[in-house]
This record gives sequence, structure tokens and C-alpha cells, in this order.
Amino acid sequence: MELSKEQEKWLKKIASDDSNARKVPKELLTEEFCLAIVQEKGIALQYLPDKLKTHVLCLAAVQQDGRALEDVPDALKTEAVCLAAVQKNGLALDFVPDALKTEALCLAAVRNIEFALKYVPDALKTEAMCLVAVQENGNALEYVPDAAKTEVLCLAAVQNYSHAFEFVPDTAKTEAVCLAAVQDIGKLLEYVPDAQKTEALCLVAVQHDSDALEFVPDALKTEALCLAAVQQDGRALQYVPDALKTEAVCLAALLQNASAREYITEDLKAKVEAALKNAFSTEALCLATVQQNGMALQYVPEELKTEAVCLAAVKQNCWALEYVPGNLKTAELCFEAARRDIGYYKSSSHVINLVPEELREEVKSKVMESRRGT
Repeated sequence: MELSKEQEKWLKKIASDDSNARKVPKELLTEEFCLAIVQEKGIALQYLPDKLKTHVLCLAAVQQDGRALEDVPDALKTEAVCLAAVQKNGLALDFVPDALKTEALCLAAVRNIEFALKYVPDALKTEAMCLVAVQENGNALEYVPDAAKTEVLCLAAVQNYSHAFEFVPDTAKTEAVCLAAVQDIGKLLEYVPDAQKTEALCLVAVQHDSDALEFVPDALKTEALCLAAVQQDGRALQYVPDALKTEAVCLAALLQNASAREYITEDLKAKVEAALKNAFSTEALCLATVQQNGMALQYVPEELKTEAVCLAAVKQNCWALEYVPGNLKTAELCFEAARRDIGYYKSSSHVINLVPEELREEVKSKVMESRRGT
């Protein structure tokens, strides 16, 4: 049966805002019209009188929007209706009566959206089901019972999303699981049990995040490991024991970040400053250094800041443009710096502001052209 013009008018209103269903005159709420409403907006089922809710109507509603299951009367929550709901929206599992929650139904919900695992009774959480969830989103590990958190499951979760390591119990923090976490986010070393911290694991962590050095036991801090950390960020020198603050480690830290100077012990400051001066005594030494760390350009004597040295510096670190003498800030050199600024479109403090004003538009144009071509 076709809808009347008045019903058609209301259906359009409901399509734009489902809450309009509550305003429909009762005399218009025929079986056909109610079906048309939920086929358009399943969630509008909440505004229809319970006496008009049939199995057909409820099934149509959840097929359009799984969330509508919340407003299906318990007597009409059949296996078919519940399955249709969770296949449309897995989180509708929250509204399925426990008596109808079978392993198959729960798996269907989890396959639709991994966080539906939250509403699966622990007794039905099989390893296979949990694996489906964590492989889709590692954070779903939060809803896996600790007793079911195997190494395989935890490893899959952490490989998918490193921060899932937060939900790994210490008993499941094996070498493989810990390695998967720290090789992506070094600072997760903080949550690795000391018994699992090896020199190799700690080295991986600090190579990915120098701040991870803070969580390395002093007994595992070697000169090589500390050097790896300060080469990533000189400020990591604050986590280096005084006994390991050698001239080489301090110099590497200072070359990477000038603010590391405050963490150099008094008895070494003179030696490190002398070594710093010697490191930039020739153009060849300067070139070799800035090729490894562009920001070291700040230590290069003005007379040794040649075009080659400055170009090498900005290619290694675009922010080194700050230390390039004005007479060497050519359009080409500034372009090499600006095009390496990954935050170019996201930040008002991008490298382009270090380009001389008279060259800025030219450099901007060349950067935009080069990025259109990639």
C-alpha cells in the first residue's frame, strides 16, 4: 500500500531528524508507515509505541541501524533480530540478553567491531575470538581476561597497537612482546619488568626514543648505549650516570643539542669545549659533522660556513637554516631546507619563516610546485 501525501511529508522530516518520529500524529502510524519509518531511520524505533512493534518491524529497524536493538522489547529479541543487529553494529551486543549470547553471535559482533568484545561474557571469549579483536585493534586487549592473555594474543595486540602493552600482564611480557612494544615506542621500556630488560632490548628502545634511557637500569647503561641515546637527543645526557659521562658522550650530546651543556659535569666542561672547537677546525671536519647532525652548524666558525657545509646541514636538518649566514641564504639553499619541513602545512612556525623575506614567495612557490609533483 502506498503512503499518503501526509505520511510522505513526515517521512522526509524523519529522514532529516529521527526525533521527528515522536511528533507523528497517531492516526498516521499504520503498519506500512511504521515499516517505512524504520527502513529510513532504524533508530526511530524508539519513538514508536510498543504496541506497534512487531517482529517484522523490529527486524527491519535493526537491519537499518543495529543500535535500534536497545528499543526492541525483550519478547521480540529473537536470535534472528539480535544477529541482524550485531552484524550491522557490533556494539549492539550490549543490548542482547545474556541467554541469547552464543559464541557464534558474539563472534559476529566482534567481527563487525572489535570493541564489542567488551560485551562478550568471559565464558564465551575464546582465543580465536579475542585474536580477531586484537588483530583489528590492539586496544581490545583491555577486554580479554588476564587468564586468557597468552603470548600469541598479547604479541598480536602490541604489533597492531604498541600502547596495548599497557594491558599486557607481567606474566605475558615475554622478550618478544616487550621487543614489539619498545621497537615502536621506546618509552614503553618503563613498563617492561626489570627482569626482562636486557642490554639489547634497552638499546632498541633508546634508538627509537632517547628518553627511554631514563628507564634503563644503571647496571645496563654502557657507554655505547648512552651514546646511542644522546645522538638521538642530546638532552638524554641527564639520564647518563656521571661515571659514563665521557668526553665522547658529552661531545655527542652537545653537538646534537646545545641545551645538553647543563648536564655536563664541571670537571669535563673544559675538555668538551676544547673538543668541540677541534671538531670544527677544518671545513672537512665541519662537513662530516653537519652531514650527521645538521644542527651542529651552530658550532661551525663563521669563516668555515661555506655553501657546501651549509647545504649539507639543511639537507640533514631543515631547521639548521637558522644558522646559515644571510649572504649564503640563496633561493636554492632555502628551497632545500623548506621542502624538507614536514610540518610545512600544519604549523605557523615552519622553516619558511627563516627564509629572507625577499626570497620567501619564490621559495614557497617552488615548494608547492615540488609537492604537487610527488
